[in-house]
Amino acid sequence: MAFTTRKSLLAKIKEGDEISWDEFYTAYRPLILLRGQDFDLKPTEKEDLVQIVMSEIFKGSREFLYDRSKGRFRDYIKKIINNQIARILRKRNNQEVPICDNDFSQINVLEQAWSEEWRAHLMKMAMTELKNYVEPATYQAFILYGVHRKTSAEAAKFLDISVNAVYIAKNRCVELLKKIISDLEAEL
Repeated sequence: MAFTTRKSLLAKIKEGDEISWDEFYTAYRPLILLRGQDFDLKPTEKEDLVQIVMSEIFKGSREFLYDRSKGRFRDYIKKIINNQIARILRKRNNQEVPICDNDFSQINVLEQAWSEEWRAHLMKMAMTELKNYVEPATYQAFILYGVHRKTSAEAAKFLDISVNAVYIAKNRCVELLKKIISDLEAEL
């Protein structure tokens, strides 16, 4: 089964499906940790952040109805993460702590970091889904040649396939990745 945070996964979470919750947790934990790192949270605070954010999403999951017209899912989860980071920082300092003190350069840096983290998250999801659409040898050829930058001859020799098969695998995977990413962006 391909992993995505599509409406179907969100619907399964709403129904209380534990496997879907596990997939969601596994996929989004790294993103939440990276966002905590953007705000210089301590390791224990980052772990607390993951638990708090997941708890907030879990609490809201019964009532949650994904409506694309109200915004993207990535904005929804970012808002939850940022609110919980603000709470952690207030608790740490025992005072009101704005996420950014009207320092537009800091805001821009944090927004850029979120965009990069989201793109990496999206790519990871797309690569996971790609595995479900192609044969293992095709995927491995793509990884060796297209990702790890081995020469086509090295990849072909390692996989015991023709150089032409390596080129075909790379082109097929790139086209599928574009479609998967486009679909994910449309739904998230």
